[in-house]
Amino acid sequence: ELKGSQVNSVIYEYYQRKIETKTKKQALGAVMNKLLRIIFSVLKSKQSFRLITPEQQVEMYQKILQKAA
Repeated sequence: ELKGSQVNSVIYEYYQRKIETKTKKQALGAVMNKLLRIIFSVLKSKQSFRLITPEQQVEMYQKILQKAA
């Protein structure tokens, strides 16, 4: 357990998936890229960050597609 740090479970699971097929540096690079995309999206949309799981994101996307159809 790391003391004095917070763990984002979604990002940690993403890192764990990446480390199965990549080196540690490559996995960390992928995590950094994901975090930068999140930060840029928050700044661009001017909306606060909401932590959602990949499953919740798929569900939200399917609802958007249904509305468009």
